[in-house]
Amino acid sequence: DQKLLGELVRRIVSAVNPLRIVLFGSSCRGEMRPGSDLDVLVVMPDGTHCRQTTALVYRSLLGLGVPKDILVATPAVIEKHRDNESLVYAHALREGKELYHAET
Repeated sequence: DQKLLGELVRRIVSAVNPLRIVLFGSSCRGEMRPGSDLDVLVVMPDGTHCRQTTALVYRSLLGLGVPKDILVATPAVIEKHRDNESLVYAHALREGKELYHAET
């Protein structure tokens, strides 16, 4: 629902100031079922420590009331793996819905 996604974006932007936030997976395709999670790609500037940033994002989303699977990556990592179908980047970029894009 739009209110939930708006709150998710607000919290992530406030916590880590990403370049982009992309929703992908079943929630993006309109196939969510009870127990489904939100699959979210958070794109951060090159040089970002992705593991620490992932922890910050999860912490910012505590109490949101929906399961979520957060993937934090940089443009360099995404570009390197964008055509590898065994990794999620290709799927997220192809089918994902951009929820946020930082102004440059």
